[in-house]
Amino acid sequence: MTQAKRFETVRMQAESWSETINSNDQRSALVEELKDVLTPLVLRHLPEPLQMSETHPAIDEWITSRAAESNVMLVRDRASDRLLGLLILAEFVDSEFLTTVHLGYLFSEGAWGKGYATELIAGLVTWCKGEGQSVQLFGGVENGNTASSRVLQKNGFELVEDLSDATTEMFGLYIPYDFDKLYGSTPQALGEPTQLFVDFFKQHAGNPLRVLDIGCGQGRDAIFIGRLGHRIVGVDLSPNGIRDLNEAAHRENLSIEGVVSDIRTFVPDGEFDVLLLDRTLHMLSEKDRLIVLERLIGRVSDGGWVLISDEPENMQGFKEVITSSADAWEMALDKPEALFVRQSGREHGSDTEA
Repeated sequence: MTQAKRFETVRMQAESWSETINSNDQRSALVEELKDVLTPLVLRHLPEPLQMSETHPAIDEWITSRAAESNVMLVRDRASDRLLGLLILAEFVDSEFLTTVHLGYLFSEGAWGKGYATELIAGLVTWCKGEGQSVQLFGGVENGNTASSRVLQKNGFELVEDLSDATTEMFGLYIPYDFDKLYGSTPQALGEPTQLFVDFFKQHAGNPLRVLDIGCGQGRDAIFIGRLGHRIVGVDLSPNGIRDLNEAAHRENLSIEGVVSDIRTFVPDGEFDVLLLDRTLHMLSEKDRLIVLERLIGRVSDGGWVLISDEPENMQGFKEVITSSADAWEMALDKPEALFVRQSGREHGSDTEA
């Protein structure tokens, strides 16, 4: 996520304070404005380190502390330019595509009860989606603060129970990377197929396999695999990516079916000899990526394969999902960024036994 510099809503504009606080004159004027925002009543629910007096030195020090840890945006009334509050965004880069942002906001007492908070968060979500970057937004709410909970829920945030505790409810919203924009403007945007997968499928060229390619994009892997005689179902959220895949498969008369679907909810039809996940799961939140893997490995046929390429820090979680499944798996390849396992025994229920 590129740090937000400026966005607007119907009544407000939010703009990064970086230029303002780096100018002595503008910073001094901002301190005076903040005296009407950073009041004891506004700050009462914040941690003790964020409490302060309303003196010029205290506010100036508060600005320095916040700027060191977060991207802070000044929220102003579009008509009058009056400072209404602050939007505080603490950003953490989780992977190549996924960024986590913890958000908070403060409004002056005079701005309360007018729907500004809901409008502001809606504007932030719209801006994030427009950027096309993959972002996981989190907002913590003190238990009992139903008004702030509603603000987040109105904008699509859901309670994250694993991150909540006795004092704070954590709400999250996942915004996926917009690969559709990339695919719409760039042919073969992700380059050549991954070499580990090239080697694997070449070894099985004489034995046609049914392959489920999750997050297939424009077919970086699927086209190569199809040329070897394998049958592929490719799944991706991007209509442009699936269009390119299906057109390429049609031109070359390859056995490839491209499906537009969200991999978090996609349910495969039948079983597959190979489940292929090439740098796809890391674009999801940790909870979602493990749920997706757990669901899909159940569609791997007896003796079938799961081939994963992903971030090294995610591999242990993938291994735990696989080893905790009802089926038995053999480790064929275990590298920092790749995991190949083969099913060596399936638990069959009585309803499927002949």
